[in-house]
Amino acid sequence: MEDKVKTISVAEAVRRIILMHPTLLDAIKMNVINYSALAERIYPEVLEATGRNRISLEAIKMALIRFSEDIKRKHKILEKMIKDVISESVLELKSDIIVLTTKQETLMDKLDKLMENVVRARFFQLTQGLRTFTLIFDKRILGKILKTIGEENIEILIDNQSAIILVSPKTVIEVPGVIAYMTSLLARRGINITQIISCHEDTILIVDREDASKAFSLIEDIIFKLRS
Repeated sequence: MEDKVKTISVAEAVRRIILMHPTLLDAIKMNVINYSALAERIYPEVLEATGRNRISLEAIKMALIRFSEDIKRKHKILEKMIKDVISESVLELKSDIIVLTTKQETLMDKLDKLMENVVRARFFQLTQGLRTFTLIFDKRILGKILKTIGEENIEILIDNQSAIILVSPKTVIEVPGVIAYMTSLLARRGINITQIISCHEDTILIVDREDASKAFSLIEDIIFKLRS
């Protein structure tokens, strides 16, 4: 006996298709969508997803409208939560930052020695990946770091970085989209983020020193606008 092909409803097909296209989601949230044109555009995908041979465009259009209303309602609530978190946040900027990556096995036996050397550092972050450790630290302790790790064990070293630290209220842990809001803001202005670190209430964005002032000003302006 052949297995029956599982089918889904038009509404579910529309939901899945739209969620796969972030640009469409943004347009829906901004209320700039022509639903008739969009229904025609996604018609082939809806047919394939539902396993049907024919579906009326009007059915797809109505599914789009219902889904869009739900999206806009949820977005309005979430957007307010995100803006509340950001408006209550404060910024710090630290310059002369180094990003250094080394293999995990290189550092495992040297962690105690490393922590002894960085205990009084102006800035230090340690992140463990699956195969590597990434250290982000004040340039003034570079010599101590290299002595502990050994220059031959460095996978990559990125100089001339700055750390933008967003100190937020505790609700940042529970509100989805805060980091996405900030990173998309920088991405739209062509600012690359070298590293992102989340530490409880702190969100740390590492950027090139040449972009640091611009990035800091952008985020600061957003914070002040949201407060007002």
